[in-house]
Amino acid sequence: MFSVKTAGLALLTAAFIGLGPHVADVDPDLPLASSAYVLGDDIDDYADFMMSGGPPPDGIPSIDSPRFLDADAARLSAEDKVIGFIHNGEARAYPQHILVQHEIVNDAVGGLNVAITYCPLTATAQGFKRGDTTLGVSGQLLNSNLVMFDRETESYFSQIAATGLTGSHRGDPLDEVNLIWTTWENWRAVHPETKVLSEETGHLRNYNSDPYGRYNPIGGYYQARNVLFPLMHESDRHHPKEMVVGVRSSDTSAYFPLSTLKDERVLTTDSFLAVYDSELDTGRIYPRPDADVTPHDDGTYTVNGDRYAADALPFEEQVAVEAFYFAWHAFYPDSERP
Repeated sequence: MFSVKTAGLALLTAAFIGLGPHVADVDPDLPLASSAYVLGDDIDDYADFMMSGGPPPDGIPSIDSPRFLDADAARLSAEDKVIGFIHNGEARAYPQHILVQHEIVNDAVGGLNVAITYCPLTATAQGFKRGDTTLGVSGQLLNSNLVMFDRETESYFSQIAATGLTGSHRGDPLDEVNLIWTTWENWRAVHPETKVLSEETGHLRNYNSDPYGRYNPIGGYYQARNVLFPLMHESDRHHPKEMVVGVRSSDTSAYFPLSTLKDERVLTTDSFLAVYDSELDTGRIYPRPDADVTPHDDGTYTVNGDRYAADALPFEEQVAVEAFYFAWHAFYPDSERP
């Protein structure tokens, strides 16, 4: 076991000390995926490598009663980062400058109870079905990444691996939903009817201050080479903070550098196909098909003579995870790559 880096521990403790709400007496029925996700290491190794990030459980308070604004009332600049989610025609935008202070929003969107989760240290935005329980921030980290806990069983879960690490849900895979990590300008253009998470969260936080840096323009930790906490696997193949689009199934994982995907439009590995979504500046990932996929200047793709939008190819879209390269590699060192 490596020791926690003092600078990282001090930063998180200073930024987030204080207790948030603890929700109890909820239905323990937590939705799980139908099959386990491939892991880069054994669950026991993950559990042994977990370490404190500084705050105690709920020391970084999740937002459990979110409020929302109409798009016109949101105080956001075009290039501000947001996490987008849409379900049953209901669109939500969760601004990064709010999520950096809370990391989890327990919400209900289009009739679906979900946990919208964000780890600033790894730039990962991931969504999980939560049933009638809620997820909280444990204060632990694994590979510098958020470790969550479900408040009914107090089982700990890795965000990136989407898998239980301890407790009664040890080894259980969470049922995921696809989130979009993009800019406010892009999200609003595609979803003009979107609602936006309000700064009226019920918590005293300075939403004008990001303890790690900034995204508009990008600076600080988000573009520096340093990583604050130890990693199980390291690589210098790419800049540590290069954004990649990752995917995993029950037996393999892969990643695609977002900048390369933006240039090439179509990339493949042995198991997966990635196409660039120019409207939202992100990647869409599918199982690798036998058919050829041809990109067009208008952002569409031809498959077997028919044209499709990037998010509507005639294959089963996979849950894609945008992440800093160092974080994806720390969890999946043997990932396929284009």
